[in-house]
Amino acid sequence: MESNENVAGEAEFVCEIARHQGALHAFIISMIPGLDGVEDVLQETNIVLWNKRGTFEPGTNFRAWAFSIARYKAMNHRQKRARQGMEVLSDDLLELLSSEFEERADQVDDRVRALEKCLRRLNTPEMDLIEQRYYSGTTMDHLAERSNRSLDSLRVTLFRIRAALRKCINAELALTGLNS
Repeated sequence: MESNENVAGEAEFVCEIARHQGALHAFIISMIPGLDGVEDVLQETNIVLWNKRGTFEPGTNFRAWAFSIARYKAMNHRQKRARQGMEVLSDDLLELLSSEFEERADQVDDRVRALEKCLRRLNTPEMDLIEQRYYSGTTMDHLAERSNRSLDSLRVTLFRIRAALRKCINAELALTGLNS
């Protein structure tokens, strides 16, 4: 019987991690300029969450606990980059950004859900361009070369797609009464 409770508890914990992935990802992005290292920090955060699952008290604020671990991992990432001679945010600015993000986390969740809806409405070429630019981190120069388009033309297209997404997100939030 104990093992069934343990399995149920672990399944519940996995659901909590999955439920907060979007917010954790956005939180980490808010602390790490650019996309370099975001996925690594998210993965490291998930590993720590899993390894420390026995210390989490059900009924307490999972998101706050997960964000504190993500903050620690992001700060470690920042320190590694600083040691490599890369330009990084100051500790004070990082703390300010993470505090501000935590205060607005619910709003971010709503915006992320709206963004996901809006992304599904893009046509295939638009979605391919968004995926190549923002998910795979392909440079604008490389995208322009690969698509046989000028850099300026590509920038204008991405600007228009982002503007359409912004408008769609605001419309989605207004429909649900969440636009602020």
